[in-house]
Amino acid sequence: MSLILIVEESRSMAAAASEALERAGHASLVALTVGEAISMCQESRPDLVLTEYYIQDGAGLELLEGLTRLAPAPPVLMAAGCGNEAVAARAVALGACGYIVKTGAYLRELPALVEKTLDALALKRKALERETTNRRLQAQSELAGWLAHNFKNILAASIGALNLIDLKNAGQDPARQAEYLADSRRSQESAVALLEQLIRMTEESDGEIEPVVVAEVVDEAWEAVRSKMLTSLQAGPAENFARDRDKIGHMPFLNATRRLPPQRMVRDDLRSILEALLQNALEAVMETPEPRILVQGEAAAGGRLELLVRDNGRGMSASVLRHAIEPLFSTKGEVGVGMSLSLVSSLVIRRGGVLTIDSSPGAGTAVKMAFPA
Repeated sequence: MSLILIVEESRSMAAAASEALERAGHASLVALTVGEAISMCQESRPDLVLTEYYIQDGAGLELLEGLTRLAPAPPVLMAAGCGNEAVAARAVALGACGYIVKTGAYLRELPALVEKTLDALALKRKALERETTNRRLQAQSELAGWLAHNFKNILAASIGALNLIDLKNAGQDPARQAEYLADSRRSQESAVALLEQLIRMTEESDGEIEPVVVAEVVDEAWEAVRSKMLTSLQAGPAENFARDRDKIGHMPFLNATRRLPPQRMVRDDLRSILEALLQNALEAVMETPEPRILVQGEAAAGGRLELLVRDNGRGMSASVLRHAIEPLFSTKGEVGVGMSLSLVSSLVIRRGGVLTIDSSPGAGTAVKMAFPA
């Protein structure tokens, strides 16, 4: 048995529709105004709302707009005395699951129409549940792959460095032992940093909003990214490290945010966003003959803050760009190992901001963020 809320301008028509549905085995409620209907939906959570287009204190479309603000919004079937394609299209656009015309056989056919609508809703709900389950399973699989790829490599590096320390060999150089221990510690610190990224993507903490000098945070993020890059390059061939160290040391970087007045923000969020974007930018320009990285800021109308991080690196193809902010997707083309842009997206959205990415192969990448006052 389903609960149907009948919203009608005519009390007699509402009673007749209620009687027809109850004979078919459904329970029913009746509302004669938009206000009554919304109140009953909040209190009783009907399985379906059957609404007339014309209602005493408004129209069925106004009721639809009001119901969309409920969570969850009940499904709505709209009825009208005559067909109107524009009204039908508007009703469906606002979320109605169907639109029917009241003919002479309306009351006789109503139970079957309601049953058909409820069956379609049940099928749609089951399909959505299957899709949600499949998405969760896929997310679990991707997360397992990401953890295996990243943490297995990090822990293997840490264990490998520790295994090089020969405590039974009294003649082993203490300086070399200290170097191995430092390598192991750096690997463990990388693991902690990855876990912190995962936590920041999902935590609901509001953080402390305070006046923040954006230019200072940009400088801090850039120095942190350069230092991290140099540390990771030390594990490679010595000749490559010397070349890349010089390139990073002379990397053209422009911080064009110094004229911004202090912004009320969560400093840690801004630092995380900038570090992730600058890390991507630095990696993208390493093979570019004349690399450039820019961070630009503007205090827009209404107190809104707009930030831009741009590089002239390798860029992203259209197919990669479509998935760039998906969790665990790497813009380097590997699925299951990336997280920086999804971290940025989650932090920007959490602060009520908007994120857009413009990129193409060989033309670099521009990430734009707009934060509300």
